[in-house]
Amino acid sequence: MGGARIFVLHKKDLIRMGIIALVALVLIVAALIFLVSGGRSEPDAAARFIPGTYSSTILLYNEPLHVRVTVSENEILSIYMTDMADIHRTFYPLFEPRMADLAQEVLRYQSAYINPRTDYPVTTAILHNAVRHALEMAYAE
Repeated sequence: MGGARIFVLHKKDLIRMGIIALVALVLIVAALIFLVSGGRSEPDAAARFIPGTYSSTILLYNEPLHVRVTVSENEILSIYMTDMADIHRTFYPLFEPRMADLAQEVLRYQSAYINPRTDYPVTTAILHNAVRHALEMAYAE
């Protein structure tokens, strides 16, 4: 009665179980993120802005680069960079064109909670975070 037992594991079954485990893990992580964030991914669409110009600062080579967002009560009016030093233009030549593209998309959709299309994800992410930070200050609670 104490004989050895032989288990046969089929490759197809192992792959299927691996995929099911991976999907379950992704769903659990997504649920945790949703619960931790309170289920709120962006400010309420009906929220209004406090009119004014709001600024977010990016430090590059210890030189500030300001991203400014101007809003009226109901819409985003403009997005632009100020204090662009020569060192920024030299080491980050893509900042100005990427900011123009990002500003165009944000103004078109009237929200910073977009997924910008770009061939330069790092540069765009830096600018996108600055724009979102400035707009978060503008939302009326």
